[in-house]
Amino acid sequence: MLKIRNADERGHLNFGWLDAKHTFSFGSYHDPAHMGFRSLRVINNDLISGGGGFDTHPHKDMEIMTFILEGSLEHRDTMGNHSIIKPGEIQIMSAGSGVFHSEHNPSETESTKLYQIWITPNKKGVEPRYEQFSYLDRVKENDFIDLVTPEGGERIPMIYQDAIIKLGSFKKDKSSVLKLNDKKGYWIQVLKGSFKVNNESIKAEDGLSIENLGELRIQSVESGEVLLFELG
Repeated sequence: MLKIRNADERGHLNFGWLDAKHTFSFGSYHDPAHMGFRSLRVINNDLISGGGGFDTHPHKDMEIMTFILEGSLEHRDTMGNHSIIKPGEIQIMSAGSGVFHSEHNPSETESTKLYQIWITPNKKGVEPRYEQFSYLDRVKENDFIDLVTPEGGERIPMIYQDAIIKLGSFKKDKSSVLKLNDKKGYWIQVLKGSFKVNNESIKAEDGLSIENLGELRIQSVESGEVLLFELG
């Protein structure tokens, strides 16, 4: 079963410094029909204006990932981490027993566009942790690479959940066939370009949930990238 979450049907909140689009219910946006997908709880598509950002605030028992599309994001937390996250990097923070952090656009003139992703963990109260790695030299044309896995690896952060996040990069008119575990759920989030997935058409910022399928064919209509979530 495939179900499209069209980009223009998402929740939309604009605070001036933040233009936020919510795939699932978040903050003051509440839609009982869109509360998440399996362990995938949040996909926020944020545009942060120059100098804007989230002041120090707490999190607990959540796996929080940041994926930068344009610009950069400055991260600080109570574990002592201070970093700049840029396109071509994957960042994950396990909030665990509790952590405070802040996120700001370090540029006063350029906007930052990003996805923030939350996955509910399968372990609660763990010691908070932070990982950030570049993946650019691992990108494969017309194929997928692992960004996050339960085991982690060399420059691949781990996650406290039965979940794998992959990045697919495709030139125009290329395709890939994936064998799926029909007991698991899958979510595709289109970062850029447009695609056909088992003949369903999706474009930039659209999402697509997949369940009870053993095979998936992804074909690029335009050059583009997708995030693919495999969720137990």
